[in-house]
Amino acid sequence: MSRIKKFIIDLRPLQSYKYGGVQTVNRLFIDEIVKKLKSDQEIVFFSSGFKKPKIHLDKLASYLKKSNIRHKHLKVPNILLNLSLAFFNWPKIDKLAYKKLNFKSKRRNQQKISYLCLDIRPFALSKISQSFIYFHDLAFKYCKNSLSARARLYFWLIRPKNIYKKARLVLSNSDYSRRILVKNYGKKAIKIVYPSINKPEAIHPDYKIKNKTRQILCIQTLQKRKNLELIYKIAQANLDHKFKIIGSGQSCFKSAKKLQLTNIEFLSNISDQEKFKLIQESKALLYTSKFEGFGLPIYEALVHKTPVICLKIQPYKQLFHKIGLNYIQELKDYKIPNDLIKPKNPYKYNLRLCGQQLYKMLVKNR
Repeated sequence: MSRIKKFIIDLRPLQSYKYGGVQTVNRLFIDEIVKKLKSDQEIVFFSSGFKKPKIHLDKLASYLKKSNIRHKHLKVPNILLNLSLAFFNWPKIDKLAYKKLNFKSKRRNQQKISYLCLDIRPFALSKISQSFIYFHDLAFKYCKNSLSARARLYFWLIRPKNIYKKARLVLSNSDYSRRILVKNYGKKAIKIVYPSINKPEAIHPDYKIKNKTRQILCIQTLQKRKNLELIYKIAQANLDHKFKIIGSGQSCFKSAKKLQLTNIEFLSNISDQEKFKLIQESKALLYTSKFEGFGLPIYEALVHKTPVICLKIQPYKQLFHKIGLNYIQELKDYKIPNDLIKPKNPYKYNLRLCGQQLYKMLVKNR
């Protein structure tokens, strides 16, 4: 069985303004796939929108300098495209990306295409293509009440259950997410590809310096389902600490008039390098989300040997309990102690190996 040489990678998840784990996973895995690309293989990056959007992929320009990497942008309003893909299974993304390919050929050696989307988006492909869709979690289903009316309409529109059933192979980030998907959408082959990051070359090991900064870092999309009220309560109980929040959507705080606290600072969207610098110099990462499939910011902090304060929920207990976590439920009156549990042997999920696992899936003719 011949290996597949043509790939489509959907960049629509990186067109969002959101700043969080989904976007980080996209950037890191795309980079690993590009590194492993052979000279006889080809990638077409796909994006859409009536106006050409900003794509939050810093290395895109350098990727496009390679002769075997192209970018196809479909100039159609996204709402119309989502409607058409979800309800009419059209247009075929592979036919847009590879116009010169003979899709009507019935030869046994017909060239196949692998399509990858590292988040759930409606898609349509011809019969010669195989699809790989990454489901991070089902927060849109389990935390429906915390979604805005616009977000609820969006998830109704894209029909996640249909995407799940249509995908040749569903990918997910943990055994917990896999079980939740099967429970809600039915039995299906699901491969776990753990999110990861590059192992840092140098880590500041001096916890005394971290403690002296009294800096607590929060990394998450600022949405209601992320349990942001808890950040405010913990900040209010620790006025001698500075809380720096990386993310978009400060209106969640402004609407409640909670920006009066002088120890909360918003940093909005920053580069990955700036983020890792802040992680290293912080006393701890505070992560208040109550529903996650993996929780990449937790792993990012652990890898940099920065203590993590989070809720005691199932995925974290399964994935990180041997590394060492501090649970919010165990804080007395939300006070952050000096003697936080420090991470032990934190580099559990290797990015190079996870990327290689994903690349091999795309190459294999299923």
